[in-house]
Amino acid sequence: MNHKKRVLMALNQEQPDRVPFFYWDVPDFGIKIMKHLGFNTRDQLLEFLDVDFRWIEPEYVGPNLIAQNNKKKKDIWGVGYSKIKTGEYEYWEADEFPLAGLTEPEEIEDYPWPTTDLFDFTVLPGLIEKYKEYAIMTAPGYSSPGLFRIMYRLIGKENFIDVMMYHPKFFQTVADRVIEFYKEFIKLFFDYAGNKVDFIRIADDYGESSGLSISKDLWEFYCKPAIEAFIEIPKQHGVKFYMHSCGAVRKLLPEIISLGADVLDPIQTRADGMEPSGLKEDFGKYITFSGALDEELLLRQGTPETVKQGVKDLLDTMAPGGGFFLGPSHKLKVETPVENVIAMYEAAKEWKY
Repeated sequence: MNHKKRVLMALNQEQPDRVPFFYWDVPDFGIKIMKHLGFNTRDQLLEFLDVDFRWIEPEYVGPNLIAQNNKKKKDIWGVGYSKIKTGEYEYWEADEFPLAGLTEPEEIEDYPWPTTDLFDFTVLPGLIEKYKEYAIMTAPGYSSPGLFRIMYRLIGKENFIDVMMYHPKFFQTVADRVIEFYKEFIKLFFDYAGNKVDFIRIADDYGESSGLSISKDLWEFYCKPAIEAFIEIPKQHGVKFYMHSCGAVRKLLPEIISLGADVLDPIQTRADGMEPSGLKEDFGKYITFSGALDEELLLRQGTPETVKQGVKDLLDTMAPGGGFFLGPSHKLKVETPVENVIAMYEAAKEWKY
């Protein structure tokens, strides 16, 4: 059975030959595991792990965003990042929020908002042909539309709620700019991709460990219209809707399902209300779950043996009847032992429906 068919069977609440595999990491972990295994490319790594998904995105052709010393960078929105070193590990941390302190729409009339001219979409058909045997998804990052995760960094997370509540015209103006960019991005993406992409990944974070990070009313006012705008063209092409949100989002699941979401990712099982058994029982007939293997304690701090037992326990709960893709419950962090990640996929290959 090829990778695409395996994923689509599970999506349709059927049991394929094995549970489909999803993979997600921070770049530094990817470098670490490829070095450990002696691989030069990410495709080699994904093939070794037998991952069923492949990501595609247009090529960025804009100005260089990383400083020459590789310690500072900006994204296309103008958000600045610094490379932070903790012990032997390094990671990027946002520390320059270009719209912080602004509250009036007029103050951002001349802001250099990104445009789709920064990307070359003509590369997409070649990538689709290359990965035609796999379940193809819009890549995380620029190719996964979102709203609040971008606005958090533009405005600054500390000021985010205050700006939303006390400066709604300014907040809505920023939201409109983000949505406007992504509507054009998505249109161009699917002008070239058509119906040959399986999933559009919409990525935002609506939850924290103890509950929603915003009220349902605010989610419906700001986020729901954005999602509807993002999925309009993909749905016309028959593309499935893969929703990413970390945290405790159980209370939003009925709304997310009503919007037509086919998949919810990454299922942070340590967050309130995100226990696998309850999600499967209450929502498993209506949506596919992706991820769910505890990244925080099991994968980062466990052993290959405890990881394998964790995989068995998770699959016993989530995989029967289809509707589940196995992956980590969050990006694999650079400190995660490589042996634990390999053990995760080995154990899943051994598990039987």
